[in-house]
Amino acid sequence: MLRRGLLFALSFCLFIGGAVPDAWAQPAAVARVAVAVGETLRVAPGGQTQALQVGSSLTPGDRVRTGPDAVAILVFSDEGRISLRSDSELLIRHYEIDPAGAKTRIELELIKGTVRQISGNAARQQPERYRLNTPIAVIGVRGTDFLAKSSADAVEAFVHEGNIVLIPLAGACVAAPNAACTPLATVSAAADLRYVRLNAAGQLEQRDFRPGELERVFGVEVARSGRGAGMLARSGSQPAGDFQLPAGTQFITDTIFAAGAADRFVLPSLVSPSGVNASPVDPVDKPPAAPVVSTIPVAEGAAPVAQLSRPLVWGRFSSAGDLATSLLVPFAEAVVNRHVTVGELGQYALWRSDPSGRLDSSLKGAASFALDSAQAWFVQPASTSAALVNGASLNVDFDQSTFAASVSMSHAVGGDASLDVTGKVNVEGVFVGIKGSERVAGALTRDGKEAGYLFSKDVANGTFRGITLWGRK
Repeated sequence: MLRRGLLFALSFCLFIGGAVPDAWAQPAAVARVAVAVGETLRVAPGGQTQALQVGSSLTPGDRVRTGPDAVAILVFSDEGRISLRSDSELLIRHYEIDPAGAKTRIELELIKGTVRQISGNAARQQPERYRLNTPIAVIGVRGTDFLAKSSADAVEAFVHEGNIVLIPLAGACVAAPNAACTPLATVSAAADLRYVRLNAAGQLEQRDFRPGELERVFGVEVARSGRGAGMLARSGSQPAGDFQLPAGTQFITDTIFAAGAADRFVLPSLVSPSGVNASPVDPVDKPPAAPVVSTIPVAEGAAPVAQLSRPLVWGRFSSAGDLATSLLVPFAEAVVNRHVTVGELGQYALWRSDPSGRLDSSLKGAASFALDSAQAWFVQPASTSAALVNGASLNVDFDQSTFAASVSMSHAVGGDASLDVTGKVNVEGVFVGIKGSERVAGALTRDGKEAGYLFSKDVANGTFRGITLWGRK
């Protein structure tokens, strides 16, 4: 009886994981939840269900389900990202990353619904080891950003960047979808035919989309403002576990947002240079370490001001772990008599007093700002550590409604880096700019006397991130 029990346990492990792990080991986490809005559930291999929480981990064998009007965004260990729309179900069959490439195996299954997939480093480097199964066909990638919609009747896909192949779901194709099979269709963002539909009867349709069709068919407008745009832009949601994003919220990336904007930002697509990661990711299991206060002094001639007496305050979300530093206050304190402007989901946001209205109409000409304080850190897939801000600037042209921001940073592993970003300031004083892998999002006070912005920059071996506060010179 004991021997049979052991054989059963061994067989179960082989079935689920494809290998025999330590008898007491838990499956390694392969993804974390970046956004969970509405009815979002994790279904474990044993059938147990629990509500998704921002920051929680997912392992192979887990299913993610979304209910009506729900959205979930998952960030994987190789920086791949998947956004699940409402009424969707995704199974993580395998997500094994081998730096040498020999054992890399990425296999997901879209049981039903709609997802947006932004390939991670492993899928971009070894696309032949990635597959997205659907009830109708297998989707293979060639380093890409695409939408997929699956049902029992058909599978549909639209390619935003790169290209995909549609593989038959039969015979040898199941064992080696990207190597042993002749594709049913190849869809490329560089071609006119960026949309494909295959129904259960084997009928294939390929064509381009007219404006507005993406939102009608997939429920999301990809090209609206670059990666992550349109994934989550609805009110009455609680993606960070702490507060409701107001109507009009716009996602600049999958996690950086500008809230309550009266006019929307038009941003370039986030396509990174070769060898640089376009989609930064926090460690799956390890929360970010506390950033340190920059060595930059308080603005010349000014005395330090207590955080909670300021009109602009950086507050941390409860899911951010221990980020109790001089520039981050608890959520419950930051929100008092303030409203959210910009932020990084699950980490921190910039709250501003005077919750309604536009910038003061008397603001004219160019203005320069002096750095009051800054904090920065360097994020890698397996660790997060403090970084230094060696210099920074912020200039605003109120006549042109534009801004220019620069930051220079350093870290023992990340080395020296800098960013130089320009962009638009909207009528409410919220500003956003993107240049390649460099991102800035911030806000001014209504009187134009103070400002704050977050920044991030991807480099070859990680991501610099930070937050700042400013006073007008």
